[in-house]
Amino acid sequence: MFRSPLLTLVKKEVKGYFDQPATYIIIVLFVAVISTVYFRTAPILGEASLRPMFTVDLVIDQPSLPWLLAVFVPAATMRLLAEENRDGTLEILLTHPIKGWVVLMSKFISGFLFVALMIVTTIGIPIAVQTAGDLDVGAAIGQYIASLFLAASFVSIGLFTSSLTRNQIISFILGFAMTMILMIVGRDEVAVTLPAQLAALLQDLSPVTHFSSIARGVIHLRDVIYFVALISTFLSATFLMIRGRTLSHKSTQYRNLQLGVAGLIIFSVLVGWSGTTIGGRLDLTEDKLFTMSPATSQILAQLDDILTVEVFESDEPPPQIKLVTRDVNDFLDDFVASSDGKVRLVKRFPADNEDEARKASLAGVPPVQFNRQSQSELQITTGYLGLAMTYIDQREVLPFISTVDGFEYRLASLANKMLQEQKKTVGFFTGHGEKTAAAGFQTFAGLLSDAYEVVDIPIEEDVAPDLSGIDVVIVGGPNRHIPDLAADALRQFIDSGGQAMLMIDSVLIDQSRLIAQPNLNSFGQFPAEYGVVVENDLVFDMQANETLSFGTQLGSVFLPYPFWPRVPVVDEKVAGNVSTALMPWASSLGITEDARTRIDVIPLVETTEFASIDFNYGDVRPNSPTLNDPVGINQVQSLMGVAISERQNSPDDSSFRLVVFGTSRWLMDGITDRSQQNLAMGLNLVDWLAQEDALASVRSKAVTARDLLFNSTTHENVARWSNVAGVPLALIAFGLFRSARRRRFGMSQYGQTSASQSRFRLRRRAKPPKDDEGDSE
Repeated sequence: MFRSPLLTLVKKEVKGYFDQPATYIIIVLFVAVISTVYFRTAPILGEASLRPMFTVDLVIDQPSLPWLLAVFVPAATMRLLAEENRDGTLEILLTHPIKGWVVLMSKFISGFLFVALMIVTTIGIPIAVQTAGDLDVGAAIGQYIASLFLAASFVSIGLFTSSLTRNQIISFILGFAMTMILMIVGRDEVAVTLPAQLAALLQDLSPVTHFSSIARGVIHLRDVIYFVALISTFLSATFLMIRGRTLSHKSTQYRNLQLGVAGLIIFSVLVGWSGTTIGGRLDLTEDKLFTMSPATSQILAQLDDILTVEVFESDEPPPQIKLVTRDVNDFLDDFVASSDGKVRLVKRFPADNEDEARKASLAGVPPVQFNRQSQSELQITTGYLGLAMTYIDQREVLPFISTVDGFEYRLASLANKMLQEQKKTVGFFTGHGEKTAAAGFQTFAGLLSDAYEVVDIPIEEDVAPDLSGIDVVIVGGPNRHIPDLAADALRQFIDSGGQAMLMIDSVLIDQSRLIAQPNLNSFGQFPAEYGVVVENDLVFDMQANETLSFGTQLGSVFLPYPFWPRVPVVDEKVAGNVSTALMPWASSLGITEDARTRIDVIPLVETTEFASIDFNYGDVRPNSPTLNDPVGINQVQSLMGVAISERQNSPDDSSFRLVVFGTSRWLMDGITDRSQQNLAMGLNLVDWLAQEDALASVRSKAVTARDLLFNSTTHENVARWSNVAGVPLALIAFGLFRSARRRRFGMSQYGQTSASQSRFRLRRRAKPPKDDEGDSE
């Protein structure tokens, strides 16, 4: 039967790997370090993702997988050719009727299979994360694919350095140095110290840039081309080194080989570098974060005229915004392609063009300064990345785009804003201790202003507020009595089909002493008229909560704080694609039975089964006695946010919509900085109240957070130690089993050989000597 020489050599090399104890040491150390670092950082971050494992940030005491590969791959590949050179077996192998490229590819494939196995041994980490959170499986697949590409490139480098020497230690040092140099030159910390053009070139040629792109969960064709080019470059150089051992360096054949390999290397480098302009990508993320949503296409379909998008960017972007610039251009290409010819894209490069710089200034896109370290001094460089959108006689501007996160929503909201003849108005009650657009809700109101007119509604004692022209009213946790005239005006507004968000603080918190007391002017009686009762209690959760920093006599310490529960979102259709929300010092809600006949109730956020209710609140410190034994009659799953709408008797009837929460603190600036999901849910709920559902679907996909919540300490320990210790022990057991099996097989073979030799000697002794025929005659 025909047997491929390549397959035979690969099997031999792979078997050689697993016959060496050093192999198991490398794999065990690799998976143990990765698992230890991940489970030391992930629970603190509280995010169900693999980002800590695949980050390219270089932290010495918390090495991630890319940097560990830069260490372990040279160690795993140092023997591939150096050992053959030392023993002289490479020349013997090449004298056989086996092509040089077959020998080369067998070494590369076997090395890659071994390193791929190293990476696969970490698969227990995402499995453990999935048991404690909603892991984005598509993004995780992208991260593992990126790791395999990076590993393949490092194997090709290790193979090349192994061909340069007979000493495995020297091979390891050369391979480690080369991979680290390639990794480090792609870091922003290095790029900012170099001239812009050189920095851009080095970042394009560094695997860090392309690994980071794929590790987000989106596979760009240009990144794949880069890794293929990098691998082929070093394999070509290695092939030259191998063939050079069997050819005279003065021969024409060797010179032709040099020219051919040099041409292939130059071609690979040019393809890898120029491939950055190639389009085509596959978005693996669950929410299709890097793919334009259908809702955006629906907004563009409403265009009656040409929408012009002018992008002002640097021809050579500073390192700090290089990747963002690339992503923005990719998305704008999709934006134009999905518009059916209704969007025109104009790219301008004002950095070196006075006329373009003047246009950028007139459009409201200023240059942004970035730091650049040059020799021993700090220099300032400028860059552009902003855009202006023009539609008929309207113009909207994004002066600077610092991140691609939420970029689609900003484009869609600006386009939707220009399509509307008049923006809807959101009004905030003010004057009685409420959080307002100017104080408390600044971030929330600032983002609302992108799509709505945001106004204050002053509440005075003897004057009813004018709510005409208001589409959505927001009441943000008053702590002083709201006059009856204002309550009557709000009641009339809602009964006539108005929309409102009521956030009631039943409990006031003295944050300096962490003491809670009732809020006698919470305005809680108002939502009760519509069937929603805000209870006079505090909800806490011993399992799903936020970790906060508290000052002690010994300094700051981080402690879990059950009075800030992480609450799952129940209805993502209304709240948007948001999984959990942070609800600090919140009260539970109830729905009256008689109201259920006249309203439709949509639960928004509801605690986990580990939540409890504190009716006798007072001490809300992290070591409050209330938290010592919460299990009992007070442990109950509680509703903490609800949306209600009036049932319509006929399709022509106008019906109100209300959103009620048992706290206003969840939208305060400090809380939204900590939990972006709160901000997204707040904006989505206003869209639902204003019936702007398309914008909510666009916004939510970019802000979905995935919390890492272990059910218990036992659950966390099982997840941790099954990876930190379980997988390494399994590998050690396999290595011992294989070693014992080889030893038994060797003894068996030795025994059979000894027995055969003994029988042969006995036969020779028993056989009489043959007489010479001539003598017998």
